[in-house]
Amino acid sequence: MASSTAYSAHTKTTHNRLWRWILRLALPALAFLSGLVLYWIWFDQAYGGTEWTTIVVGLPLAVEAIAVTLWSVSAWSSNDLI
Repeated sequence: MASSTAYSAHTKTTHNRLWRWILRLALPALAFLSGLVLYWIWFDQAYGGTEWTTIVVGLPLAVEAIAVTLWSVSAWSSNDLI
């Protein structure tokens, strides 16, 4: 029977901390890229105009960008920053 050692507990803590920092750094980048693509679709008129189809195409991406932004704020404002 394997028992938990101090090394395995430290390794698990290190991996959790690493994944939290990866999320903290990746989520704002993803939110920025989503906003950039939305700007490209809606305001830069990459699809040729301001028809209703360009708005419909961007809506799922806008919802995703909002969700990722909220997740990013939550990850950065959590109590376990260290």
